[in-house]
Amino acid sequence: MKRQRRRPETYEAEVKGKKVRVTVPENDESGLFDAIREHVSPHAVAAIVSYLQPVSTRNPAVNKEVEWFSEQLVELLGGYEQQNRLAEELGL
Repeated sequence: MKRQRRRPETYEAEVKGKKVRVTVPENDESGLFDAIREHVSPHAVAAIVSYLQPVSTRNPAVNKEVEWFSEQLVELLGGYEQQNRLAEELGL
């Protein structure tokens, strides 16, 4: 029995005035947060969270996504107490 190859999901985008099909990457949150742990210091993560917390846009869906991302970053730091401590050390 021959296995069918699953084609990746794509969407249309415009690049330099031409329409092209681009793949949609798999949703791999763990890879993103592993990269953050590896390349961004806890102090930098605390600073990012401090700037994300008051963000408000005209789009409620975007606001919810920013809030979710901020909460994920706080979890990486070990919670809000740790985030607040690091932010205070930075003078934020």
